[in-house]
Amino acid sequence: MRNRDIIVFALWCAVPLWLLFPSWAEPSSALRNYGDLYAYHYPMRHLATSSLQAGRMPFWNPYIFMGLPLSANPQSVLFYPPTILAGTWPLGLSISWDYLFHLVWGALGVFLLARNNALKRACALLVTTMYALSPFLAYRITEGIPTLLAGLAWVPWAWLALQSGSRLLLAGVLALQFLSGHQQFMVINALGLAAWALVRGSPSLLGRLALGGAAAAALAAVQWAPTMEFLGHSVRKEWPAVFTTAYSVGVRELSTWLLPGSLGTPLSGDWPDVPSVFFETCGVYVGLAGALLALFWLVRRRPLLPWVLILLGLFLAAGGRNPLYALAMEGSPAGYLRTPARYLLLCLLGLLFAAGGAAKAYSSRIPAWARALVVFVVVADLGWWDRKFLGTEDAGPYLAGKQAVAEAIGGKPFRVLTDPALASPNKTMLYRAMNANGYEAFYLRDFVRYAARAEGGPAADASRGRITAYDSPEMKRAGVAYYIDLAGVRKPSRGECALARIAGDDCGRADGSPQLTIERPERWRVRGAMPAGGGRLVLAQAFYPGWRAYVGGRRVELAKWDGIFQSVSLPAGEFELKAVFEPTLWPELAFLAATAWFAWMGAMVVPMTRRFAPNGGPPPPRGVWGLRPHPPASDA
Repeated sequence: MRNRDIIVFALWCAVPLWLLFPSWAEPSSALRNYGDLYAYHYPMRHLATSSLQAGRMPFWNPYIFMGLPLSANPQSVLFYPPTILAGTWPLGLSISWDYLFHLVWGALGVFLLARNNALKRACALLVTTMYALSPFLAYRITEGIPTLLAGLAWVPWAWLALQSGSRLLLAGVLALQFLSGHQQFMVINALGLAAWALVRGSPSLLGRLALGGAAAAALAAVQWAPTMEFLGHSVRKEWPAVFTTAYSVGVRELSTWLLPGSLGTPLSGDWPDVPSVFFETCGVYVGLAGALLALFWLVRRRPLLPWVLILLGLFLAAGGRNPLYALAMEGSPAGYLRTPARYLLLCLLGLLFAAGGAAKAYSSRIPAWARALVVFVVVADLGWWDRKFLGTEDAGPYLAGKQAVAEAIGGKPFRVLTDPALASPNKTMLYRAMNANGYEAFYLRDFVRYAARAEGGPAADASRGRITAYDSPEMKRAGVAYYIDLAGVRKPSRGECALARIAGDDCGRADGSPQLTIERPERWRVRGAMPAGGGRLVLAQAFYPGWRAYVGGRRVELAKWDGIFQSVSLPAGEFELKAVFEPTLWPELAFLAATAWFAWMGAMVVPMTRRFAPNGGPPPPRGVWGLRPHPPASDA
């Protein structure tokens, strides 16, 4: 970037600063959202951050769904560098800065990509605004899902890295995009990059993408390997097709590409569906001037890449309305991606490249003041629309604890069950209370079956546990001692089982029953005595690969009990059992990822100018706006 580029982009950054003010300046304020920030991301980051501050890796989350992996959940963003803010700043403020950083980072990626394709500064600012201020990004803040915005922020950097010819840079970008928490946008973006390579008819570009992806797999091994194992044991492995094709896009949503409020909005109260459907399906608006500019270029010049991206995005975003899509998702790993509307990212990129192509072709014929005016119009258009959705609010009422609840359930060796009517079942994580219900993007499928047994029918959906039968035999065996409803806390009928007990009729309540000490979520210690003839010790914690049990330093085999819990067979006599959880192949994966990053950083010492220079090695491919990538000689 030249000095003028830095100045111009720095001035543009005043817009996102204004849009997100005062959330990034006041720790007590937060960006208004429709629940996920408080119901999901805040409790999870609080748990992960506090665990790290206590000097241990947060591998396991015992506080929802009767236990499930934590580090294997990509939305814990445990290995993503920007989340270091959560350990040094107030958590709410760190999330606001997370939003601000990724909004600016995504904008910078588009700006550099445009300048690297010889677009004049005003044209570069135009496409930067169309992407970074599009509702497709801004709505992620209103949804309350910081990981979605983080994944989108890396999209232009992947295009820039592939165009630059640097497999190392591409590998680093893809790895960081994977670690940022929402891999669906990485998969969709990789599909767009592959489409670009095919449109260019460039096997070398495809090869570079494949090699960069392979190297990224090594860099992100500490996350993707546990995540894939988790997905294989999760509800997504067997969930109905209706979940796979949720959030499908129809013809009517296309009107929002030109008029973003044409179908109503959740803010105005005239949107007919749940808010999340609006945020997922109605975000492809790039400003009226930007949309008309893209449409003009698409019709007049019929550029191949933008048309391919738009048509491919619409085909896949149709989801359940597209029989071929539903067939492809059935039984395949692609079925893990349950939100087809996010393929609209390809449409957004197609509009971006079309508008950039038109601006590039005609900018030399338009005076500088007119180019600046167009940019101002698009900034004002998108900024005015986004600002309505990006108001701030006091986070206190959503996060404040209740003293009576904390004293009754906080850190106790039993479970609670929250009423499904409570909007934030995961808030029990802030109390360190183990909840049988919960809210999670994916969870162990054993829970679905167990919950149905407890409730006498389906008691879970794509993301929530909905058990109400707190006094059922299943909930007693799960150790549920309290039921939390909208009015507060009440004690169910007596008879809940201990979390560690000998299989039998007394539920671990008799004198001399095993004594449980939960040293940390990943380590349970049980002392007791088995009766004559031996028996089976039951631990009311979800069975999952990575849990290991030891008695007297000797490993004993864990088995599934009652369809979900852990158990171990022990001989008669006194025992001390230690159950420990560590992700499968954790030391090997950690070593591989650390080695790969050290090697990557060492290789990146080579001056970056040699990687971008047109004469440094093989010529880079033609860019997304048609020319070989190099900065323009001037803006004259």
